[in-house]
Amino acid sequence: MTTGADVLRPFSAPLWRICTEGADPLAFVASPMGRFHHNGQPALYASLSPEGAGVALASYVTPGDPARLIWPLHLSRQALADLRDPSACAVLGIDPEDLVSQWTKAQTAGRPVRSWRASDRLRALGFDGFLYPSRKSPEHGHATLFTATGLRLAGPPKPWRLPVLDC
Repeated sequence: MTTGADVLRPFSAPLWRICTEGADPLAFVASPMGRFHHNGQPALYASLSPEGAGVALASYVTPGDPARLIWPLHLSRQALADLRDPSACAVLGIDPEDLVSQWTKAQTAGRPVRSWRASDRLRALGFDGFLYPSRKSPEHGHATLFTATGLRLAGPPKPWRLPVLDC
């Protein structure tokens, strides 16, 4: 069984996070469960591009929601798993399908949440977080962090609005 040390990736790059006005962009999510956290586990979700952040948030935004800002962040970490790489998933014993499963449907139906298997495994191995492909748009990537160490603001926020798509 691997300790995961052979798939640790140094990571120093910008991230983007969309938050409601007044929210701390460096804070863990307030909800007790989400795609890669449950039972109050700490998690901070961000994206590898501004477009990816919009893709990630689009299904959660409804008309009348409060205004949101997109924050540029910068992360420098030494212990991230890059689960965009299928070989890293294989070494860590993570099914890539777990990363793109729809956690809310499983949770609502009372089924085990597959995405929690991946994050629970990485937490148990001592990872600080991981990179993974977007479920909705695989050309985009996201980051889930279990600790905010090494994360900082990289500039002022800009207003963010849900893009209107031409059909």
